[in-house]
Amino acid sequence: MDRFRVEVIAKTPNPQQVIYAAMHQDYTEAFVYDERDSWPSESQCGEVIVKRLLAGERGHYGPLEHPQIVFNCGYFPHSVMQQARTHRISVSFDVQCLSADNEITFVNCEGDSNQKLKKTIGELYELWTNGEKAIRTRSIKGRNGEPPGEYRRDCKQRIRKMRLRVLNEETGLFEVGHIKDVMCSGLQPVYRVTLEDGKTLDCTVNHRLFTSDGWQTMGDAVGLITNPDGSVVKSTKPCHLMCNGMAVVGNGLYRNREWLESQILKGLSTLEIAQLSECSINTVRNWADKYELNLNQNDSKFPKEHQPWNYNPNALYRDKIWLEEQIAKGLYVDEMAALANCSIEAIKKWVYAYGLSLNKRSRGSRNPWNKGQTGYHLNLSQASRQKRRENAKLYTKRGEESNFWKGGTSTERELIGAWTRDIAPAVHEKFNYICQRCRVRGGSLHAHHLIPVYADESLAYDFDNLVTLCKECHEYIHQNHQEADFASSFNPIIDTENWRPKPKPIGRKLQAHPVKVKTVQYIGKKMTYDLEVEGSWHNFVANGIVVHNSFRYTGNQFIDVVTGKKDIEDVFYLRPVGYYTDRQGKKYYYSPEQRAKDLEWCLEAAKRYKADFEGGMSEEHARGKMPFDYRQHFVVSFNLRSFLHFCDLRNKKDAQLEIQKLCEMMWPHFAEWVPAIAEWYEKSRLGKARLAP
Repeated sequence: MDRFRVEVIAKTPNPQQVIYAAMHQDYTEAFVYDERDSWPSESQCGEVIVKRLLAGERGHYGPLEHPQIVFNCGYFPHSVMQQARTHRISVSFDVQCLSADNEITFVNCEGDSNQKLKKTIGELYELWTNGEKAIRTRSIKGRNGEPPGEYRRDCKQRIRKMRLRVLNEETGLFEVGHIKDVMCSGLQPVYRVTLEDGKTLDCTVNHRLFTSDGWQTMGDAVGLITNPDGSVVKSTKPCHLMCNGMAVVGNGLYRNREWLESQILKGLSTLEIAQLSECSINTVRNWADKYELNLNQNDSKFPKEHQPWNYNPNALYRDKIWLEEQIAKGLYVDEMAALANCSIEAIKKWVYAYGLSLNKRSRGSRNPWNKGQTGYHLNLSQASRQKRRENAKLYTKRGEESNFWKGGTSTERELIGAWTRDIAPAVHEKFNYICQRCRVRGGSLHAHHLIPVYADESLAYDFDNLVTLCKECHEYIHQNHQEADFASSFNPIIDTENWRPKPKPIGRKLQAHPVKVKTVQYIGKKMTYDLEVEGSWHNFVANGIVVHNSFRYTGNQFIDVVTGKKDIEDVFYLRPVGYYTDRQGKKYYYSPEQRAKDLEWCLEAAKRYKADFEGGMSEEHARGKMPFDYRQHFVVSFNLRSFLHFCDLRNKKDAQLEIQKLCEMMWPHFAEWVPAIAEWYEKSRLGKARLAP
C-alpha cells in the first residue's frame, strides 16, 4: 500500500462560509449576499454549522451539497475504483477527455481532409450511441428481431470504417487509424488551450497532449497553477504542442536548412537535390528562398548526357554558309525551313545564333477573301445530319490511325488500371463474387493482382494473376504492405522470394510541427468525451492538435511488464504479507511464498495478454482475462455531503482494507478544508456506519 497516493486537484474556497450562507438564507428575508461583510469568519461559520445544523440532527442537510472537492487518486487497485463507483452519491470519475465542440479530423483515401469529413466529438458520441439522426419507421419485425416502431439506424460500423488521422510518433508523419469506441466521461472541469497560430483545444487538465518533449498531461506540459475554484493563476512552463498542417513531399530532407546548404556547397544542381529528397525542383527552390540560400546555376531538367530525340549535328540549318546563301537568294524563313526539313523556329534560332538577319516580306495590300463577311453554317436536314454522323464513324481515322495521334498520353500504369477495371467482371464471375481474403460474397469488389505489378510487370495483363477482393480487404493489403503475405497464403502458394522490393511511395505527406501555447483559461464544467483508437498509434487530431486517446483502464502497461519497462508491482496490486480476516471473521496468514506465487501468476497473465494482443485479439477481450486488481489512477469529486456518506460506508472496520486506506488518505485533506465539520464527524460518526447527513 506504500504506492497509494491522494492529492487535491481543486476545492471550493471558504466552504464553511458557503454552507453558512445557504443555511442563513433559509431563515431570513434579506438577500444574504448583501450581508456578506457581516458574515462570521470561516472558523466561526464552522461552529455555527455544527451547533445549528449537524449536532441538532435537524435533517435539513441541503446546504452541505454546495461545496465541492476533487481528489486525484493513484496506484489503487481496480476494485477500489469499482467500489467507489458503486457507492457514490455525487461522485464522478475522470479520465482524460475533451469537450463536445472539439473537431476530430478524418481523411479520404488519399489522406486529405476537408470540412465535410470533420465531426465534433459530441456529434460522434451521439451517432455512436443513438444511431444516425434520421428517424425511421419499422412497420414489421426487423431481421434481428427488432420490434416495429420508430428507430434510428445504428451506424457504429460506418464510424469504425471512417479513416481517422493519427500520428506515427516515430516518423512524425500522419497516417490512418480507426475508432474502436466513443465514450462520455461526464461533467468535468474544462480548460481552453490557445496556441500562437490561433488553434484552441478544450480539454481537462489531465488530458495527455503530444508536445515537442513527448506525451504530457496538459497541466504538466504548461506547469498549470490554479485556484481552488479552478481558475488559472498562471502557467509556469513554455510548451509547444504538435499540430498538423505541414505538407511534406518525399522524405522531407529539403526542409532541413543544414542539409540543403550542405548539398549546395557540394555543387549539386537543383535537380540532383530534388532527386535526393524525392520532391520537385520547385519545392527545393521554394525552401532555398525561404532560407535565403543561393542554388547552383547549373540547373537543367535534363541530365548532362541527355540529347533531344531529333538531334542531328549535320542538319542544314546548323550550317552558317548555307544559311547565308539562302538569305542572299532572298528566301524567306518558311521557304528555308521547307528546304532544310525543319521548323521555322529552328531556322530562326540558328540565324540569330550566327548574328544574321532574315529577309522580311512586305506587308502588301491584299485583302482576305472573307473580310467583312459574317459567319456561316450548314443548313442540313435531320436525315442529312444522320448520314453525316454515319460517314464520320465509317471513314474518320481514330486511335493510332488518326492524323492527331501522339503515341498515347496515358502512362503504362494507367493503362494497366483501365484494363484491370474492364476485365474485373470476368474475374469476379470466376471467383463467384467471393472475396478471397474475408470469404464474404458480394459487396464492393476489386480485381487484385496476386503478384503485384511492381514485382513482375510481365504479369500485369495476365488474367490468371487476378483474384477477387472486397474493397476493405484490398485497401488493407496495400496500405499495410501485405501483398507478399497474402500471395503466400493464397492457394496455390506463390513464390515471393524473387520479387523486386516494393517502391517507396513518393508524394504529398503531412508532418506534425510544433506550435507554442499562448494561453490557458478555465471555462467551467462541461460534458466531456473521448475516443479509443485501434492500431499501433493511440492518438488522434482534435482541432488540429495531436492528442492521446482514452486511457480506458489498461493498455500497454501489461506489455511493459513483460518487456521489463515497468516493475510488476507498479502495474499489479497484491496485499502485503501479514495476517488477515475473512468475511466470517476467520483469520488467515498471507505468506511470502504465496505472495511470490501470486506475483508469478500476474507475470504469466501479462505474458498471455501480450501474446493475445499480438495475435490480433482486441484489448478489451484480452484484458477480461487479467487479474482484476491491476492498479488504476482516477479522479473523483464529492460535494461535502456525499463525502461524509462515502466515509460512513467505507471508512469502517469491516470495509475492504484498500478502500479504508483511500478514505484515510483523503481525510487529512478534508479536515484541513472544513476543520469544524471534520472534528464533529470524528467525534460523533466516524466508523459507526450511520447514514450521513
